[in-house]
Amino acid sequence: MLLALVFVPARDPVTHSLTIEWRPSAELACLLFLVAVAAAVRPQIFEASPTAWILAVVVAAMAFLNLVDAATPTLLGRDLNLYWDLPHLPSLFGLAGEAAGVWRISGAIALLSGAILLLIAGITRIWREVLSVLTDRRVALGFAILLGVAMDVTVLMPAEERPLATGLGLDIIRQSAALIQGRFAATGGGPYAAALSAPPPPHSELAGLKQRDVYLVYIESYGTTVFDTPEFRTGLSQSLSQFETSLRSAGYTVASNRLISPTFGGGSWLAHATLASGVRLDDPVVYTLLLNSGRKLLPAYFKDAGWRTIDIAPGIKAPSATAMAAWGFDHEIFASELDYRGPSFGWFAIPDQFTLDRAATIRSALGPTPPVFTQLILVSSHIPFAPVPPYLADWDDSGTFSTASATVMDHVWRLPEWSRLAPEYLDSLRYDFTVLGGWLTSRMSGDGLIILLGDHQPPAIVGGQPQPPWTVPIHVLSRDPDLVAPFVAEGYVSGIIPTQAPPHPGMETFLARFLAAFDRPG
Repeated sequence: MLLALVFVPARDPVTHSLTIEWRPSAELACLLFLVAVAAAVRPQIFEASPTAWILAVVVAAMAFLNLVDAATPTLLGRDLNLYWDLPHLPSLFGLAGEAAGVWRISGAIALLSGAILLLIAGITRIWREVLSVLTDRRVALGFAILLGVAMDVTVLMPAEERPLATGLGLDIIRQSAALIQGRFAATGGGPYAAALSAPPPPHSELAGLKQRDVYLVYIESYGTTVFDTPEFRTGLSQSLSQFETSLRSAGYTVASNRLISPTFGGGSWLAHATLASGVRLDDPVVYTLLLNSGRKLLPAYFKDAGWRTIDIAPGIKAPSATAMAAWGFDHEIFASELDYRGPSFGWFAIPDQFTLDRAATIRSALGPTPPVFTQLILVSSHIPFAPVPPYLADWDDSGTFSTASATVMDHVWRLPEWSRLAPEYLDSLRYDFTVLGGWLTSRMSGDGLIILLGDHQPPAIVGGQPQPPWTVPIHVLSRDPDLVAPFVAEGYVSGIIPTQAPPHPGMETFLARFLAAFDRPG
């Protein structure tokens, strides 16, 4: 019974939220069955001192996997995926370290390690008691029969009537299958390749863009929950209203819509590549296949039509040669190329105001012709959303923050309430819309087309809505109304608030519609 208690965290089969499962774990019962059978056949094998410790480590590992698997949907709004999540563990630890501080994280790791060691020690003691009882072959045989009957009944009974809980075992099978399928599909095999079988959209002259610059700007974790959740709508309404007013005063025409993102709470690259490829990338395996497929992406269409192409991604610290080749930008500008030397604001360090200021400088240095397509990935609203940089009226100071007062910076460096990150999430979005308003009205020249959109909803723990569809806002704006008109013809509504009722188009529909809408002069 004591061993069974470490498996009580579970995932609700309907809502996927964290719950309690009081039925004993079928996987633990299976392990006990195997131990009992081995003890009945050859009890002396359990006399070695490491046996109880080895079994304790196995049980602790199973319990930890069960806890992570059960808690992930509640925290992130999606199921655990080891193929997806394991490669990003170093970045996750780095993000946590920058957000909470090295000493706090070190202390937390020490406490966690101590708790794990105590847990293993306690489970080891329990196993020693169990193994000492099982040295009696009659007890071991009876125990094996009892557990065998319980497992047989579990297999035959409907899920809700089973005497043993089977959630962990099914999840282990699912995770193992995902890892195997992912490794196999990465070589080009399996059913995943069919996802890329549809031909890419045809060439577009993009004549309707009038040889103007185009900016595609992703706002991290910007989901339509900011319009659909009363707390968020109230907290952000003033900033959005001021943003729209400043744009209209500067001569912009604005229209908005909702797109369905392929991902929730994270995996921004899946959203970026979905929009650029016209393929819904809701699985990291398909994303890997896309990078190696040679499929034409959005930057290539612009290049073929005569645009120069730039990617500015301050969140990328270790660029992937495979991804760079697949995207095919003329110039890739990552964290190191931006050369930011000011105070570090969290894991991604570089504030969005500096990134946008550098984008303006880079564009100016390129000269007026040919036109430029720029993809910008903003990061200041990335979880954990703190610290939020202060907005600087003097854009020339965005690399040093020398004009920010000590009082302002003290407020920036305060520790957030980690159990409730919604206020920091709203603060980060207010900052971004203030920065974008200043950039568009004072740093942006010409009559180009600017596309602002979210990549995915924020994680469920913050207030994201994990129930599909996972919609994100998209705003298109220009000082030339002709560049916005094709979007209005597609159903975009005037203003900053996307009021469209479902169904909403997926991100994967954007590429073909965009290329077709601007193929010929308007």
